[in-house]
Amino acid sequence: MKQFPFTAIVGMEDAKRSLIYHAIDPKIGGTLLLGHRGCAKSTLARAFAEVLQAVADRPVPFVELPLGATEDRLLGSVSAEALVEQNRWDTRIGLIEEANGGVLYVDELNLLPDHLADQLLDSAASGKHHLERDGITRRIESRYILIGTMNPDEGDLRPQILDRFAHGIVIKDEFTPEERVEVVRRRIQFDDSPDEFLQLQAASLADLAKRLTSARTMVRRVAVSEEQRHEIANQAKRLQLEGLRAELAVLRTARCAAAWEDRSTIEERDLNEAWRMCLGHRRTENRGPTPVSAPPASGNKFTPPAAQRTSVAPINSLSEPKSLPEPKLLPHQLLRDWSSQDSTRTQIHEPKVSAGTGDGVRRGTINWIATLLNSVLASTVLDRSPVLAPHGDRKIRLIYHSIRRRQRVWCFLDASRSTGMSRCLSRARDSLLDLATHFRSRRWDLLLLQDNQIKWITKKGSYYSFKKALDQVNTACGKSYIFESLHYLHRVILKEGCTARDRLIIVSDGLASLEFGRVHRDTPSRLRNYLRRITRTGVSAAWLYPSHERALLRWLQKVLDGSPVTGIKL
Repeated sequence: MKQFPFTAIVGMEDAKRSLIYHAIDPKIGGTLLLGHRGCAKSTLARAFAEVLQAVADRPVPFVELPLGATEDRLLGSVSAEALVEQNRWDTRIGLIEEANGGVLYVDELNLLPDHLADQLLDSAASGKHHLERDGITRRIESRYILIGTMNPDEGDLRPQILDRFAHGIVIKDEFTPEERVEVVRRRIQFDDSPDEFLQLQAASLADLAKRLTSARTMVRRVAVSEEQRHEIANQAKRLQLEGLRAELAVLRTARCAAAWEDRSTIEERDLNEAWRMCLGHRRTENRGPTPVSAPPASGNKFTPPAAQRTSVAPINSLSEPKSLPEPKLLPHQLLRDWSSQDSTRTQIHEPKVSAGTGDGVRRGTINWIATLLNSVLASTVLDRSPVLAPHGDRKIRLIYHSIRRRQRVWCFLDASRSTGMSRCLSRARDSLLDLATHFRSRRWDLLLLQDNQIKWITKKGSYYSFKKALDQVNTACGKSYIFESLHYLHRVILKEGCTARDRLIIVSDGLASLEFGRVHRDTPSRLRNYLRRITRTGVSAAWLYPSHERALLRWLQKVLDGSPVTGIKL
């Protein structure tokens, strides 16, 4: 299949430079492309493979790791075909070994299952992988260029994975109208006549390959002064970067930048470019949110007509924001106990091993030892002989290892002014901080209703990103569009799926801004219907509410009475 040529891609200069520098020095450490949907991240990565092939004297593998891959396929395992057809215990190489000497490309890296992402960590950093499984012991060379793409709006990555990438390039849609016209024109030309379009780009591709070959020779002759080494070290110390991976990446990138310009010395602009590439995805304590963990700029904005802007509930929905006190850890034992209880015991008719089952267990790698034992026993029963039956009469039943998905916690914070006035929001935020600190290994989702907007702050986030997001919730303002929020939350849970181990935490005072034509007394029954709809997905839900205001407490008891949601007082 013909790929869109690298030199024909318009814009994205930092991303193209990052890949070019990896072609000069593959030991830089990999690049992570962060951008929204449809910004040509995948096109750029696949085009880069053709560039590598043009400057290599041997075939360069380009291996794509799909989201649905199994651990066996990634690491390697017993060859089922050799075992069944030839009674021979042989190995089947995995994608990591196939990518050796080339590129391992992971699209939508933040959506990759955790157990697969963990397997990439050591092999990408060390260049070797030790395979010890199913009776197989091997040392695998895994020197490849790791390229990952992700949409930050769809969830972030754990710091351990982010740290394995040398470059984090944020791709923004900042094309001028003229550039957008040129992008569309080139894409249509390529789709209509690929051969003709590639022929038009042949000269520029040849020039790029020639320049890359020269830069590969020049990079080892680039001199680095002691002053520049100390400057890099001091900058890393000022930024409080953990480890030395960032400093190594900056130095290697600066060398490649000088070699690309056919210079034997590193200049200040080379260091500036290297720092920009290497800090695009790294988190430090003294800097603001990075592009990875920053909340999406756009949310679901509600601007009701004038007839709906004067609703009587909630009473305290004034335009001025309510400031919240500084966040602090507030242990809440009842919330901890509810969150840690095993709800899978109450589930009936749930299979133990299946893809995407309700208890969080899914089909993982093949357990070959158990498979062989099961097959031998089956053959013994049928043939009265502990030997596998001839081909065609065998009863082979594959036995899989079970994999438990990380527990996920969905949190909805009603940061409208009325919730802030009742002190419910600040107390719930502090209790959630304690809960996240207590259960750090979970995945955390935070949906925020604030200033008449519904927006995701974190999706499948780590403890660190969730804590940072809660620390930034310091005001409460706007109307209480809780019906719209719960409806949106229900749709997202249905789309992404949940298990009986997952948790949903709702923080709200229960007061809802009414739509035109609705009456206040219908609010409790409507909220109960929304809660029933959400809990039918299988997630266990709890509602955190204040207990110090009697009128509000009576109102919330009406809401929660008869609902499938557990009420927890703050």
